[in-house]
Amino acid sequence: MIKNYSNNGRVSNRHPRGAYQRKVRSVGNQPLKPVTITWRFWTLLTIIGVLLGVVSLKNKETISWYLNRPIDTVRIETTLQHVTEDEVKTLLAVYIGEGFFNVDISSIRSRLETHPWIARVEVKRVWPNILVLGVTEEVAIARWGQTGLLNQYAKVFKPDQLEPMRSLPLLSGPDGSQTIVMEQYQVLNQLLFPVGLRLEQLTLSKRNSWEIGVNEGMKIVVGKTDVRERVKRFIDIYDSQIRNDIAVIERIDLRYSNGFSVKKKQHDISGVAIR
Repeated sequence: MIKNYSNNGRVSNRHPRGAYQRKVRSVGNQPLKPVTITWRFWTLLTIIGVLLGVVSLKNKETISWYLNRPIDTVRIETTLQHVTEDEVKTLLAVYIGEGFFNVDISSIRSRLETHPWIARVEVKRVWPNILVLGVTEEVAIARWGQTGLLNQYAKVFKPDQLEPMRSLPLLSGPDGSQTIVMEQYQVLNQLLFPVGLRLEQLTLSKRNSWEIGVNEGMKIVVGKTDVRERVKRFIDIYDSQIRNDIAVIERIDLRYSNGFSVKKKQHDISGVAIR
């Protein structure tokens, strides 16, 4: 800081015009020295800024292309079981070549999720030209009717190929009954599995009647009411009266208050009463 003495002997702390003062810390015993940044410095900065602006304007397209490069690479971070990379590339073909900042992430996500095996997708951009995908596939726990599959949330989805899913249990019922049928399947399967019966089919008719399909193609007609109680009653006598004949039995009807009927594959019908 420069000190000026006025006529009355007082010290004036005013800075000279056109100068900006800042203090610099002293080193050792050296006194502080003022550093002055004058108008010439600001003028130089202004000139540099103008020059950079002129250069940017002349090369606007080049700079824009460099920052907003076309998307030309897709990277999938998850391992795919049912979706192929070629299917993903086909779905994304319309977005390849779009600018990095122009590509619509929401649109990409929606388009990919139209694939029946894709449950959801996370999409992010990695500069300068990459799309990174995190794909979550559907988990099929059962077949639904002849054309669909059920996921763990009882949602139906319909892939083009169902043949690889033939080992899954077959569930069916009226539209909107997926949750009821899936819950019933879980309960009945827990009852039947301990005695060696594999629940392969479960059908709910339009009249709300239940039918079960188990090992060896045997059908069990349960009816509309007391479904779990009837199945438990059947299990109680399964070991002693049915297990050894399961290969020749076509159908068992549990819709009796005191027993059930058995239809063999030779079309013989016999009745067994439980009292």
